[in-house]
Amino acid sequence: MDKEKIDITVLDEIDSTNNEAQRMLEFKNDFPFWIVANEQTSGRGRKNRYWVSQKGNFMGTIILELKFEKKYIPHLSFVTSLALRETIEEFNNYNAEIFLKWPNDIIINDSKCAGILIESLKSNRDKEYLAIGIGVNLVKHPSESSFKATSLKKELNSNIDRDKFLKRLNVNLLEKIRIWRMGENFSHILDDWKKFAYKINDRISMLLPTGKKIEGIFSGLNDEGGLILSYNGKKNIFYAAEIIEELNLVS
Repeated sequence: MDKEKIDITVLDEIDSTNNEAQRMLEFKNDFPFWIVANEQTSGRGRKNRYWVSQKGNFMGTIILELKFEKKYIPHLSFVTSLALRETIEEFNNYNAEIFLKWPNDIIINDSKCAGILIESLKSNRDKEYLAIGIGVNLVKHPSESSFKATSLKKELNSNIDRDKFLKRLNVNLLEKIRIWRMGENFSHILDDWKKFAYKINDRISMLLPTGKKIEGIFSGLNDEGGLILSYNGKKNIFYAAEIIEELNLVS
């Protein structure tokens, strides 16, 4: 893949870039390609949570051909968040600390500035693809959200041009995918990810789908990216699909 070349479609207003990716699969033949929106009316994050999509921010999806085993799809959350963090760091004028919140958020000053949504898609030609949706609060952030939000403009003292941001994100993401090597080099990705892990070795709480809230020490990640939570004298492994809310610091 040519990391400098970008096939990009910019749309003024759509429901969501991931939804548009599904529609465009019916006629697109060259991959990867990007869809970027000036505004989304139904942006969403994990667990179908509504993602507030404000004009001036980055709302984009890259579509990749699925050329590896489906069991490796969760790896791309770590691959993408590393590339996204690296891109944000390039615009960091304040030397702010930029953390990775398991499994798919970017945190600055204990506030969320970006998130990732990965979905598998299938075209009418019965071929399978991946849509990696990325939302970044470049200039604005919601005043009310389940986790405190912020913007890069506020935290980095930087007015970031969306097109320049996309260009660097595209390069960084395709390079991280190359390093990952279709899952063969995931251990290297995890080692890098853990260097920037938010609240690692701190006491956190998580909410399970049953409604049960558990607390423990975020002790690290296992070889597949599962969160290791130590409580009641045991180390327990949780995966992103098993939880509703994650990594809330317990004071």
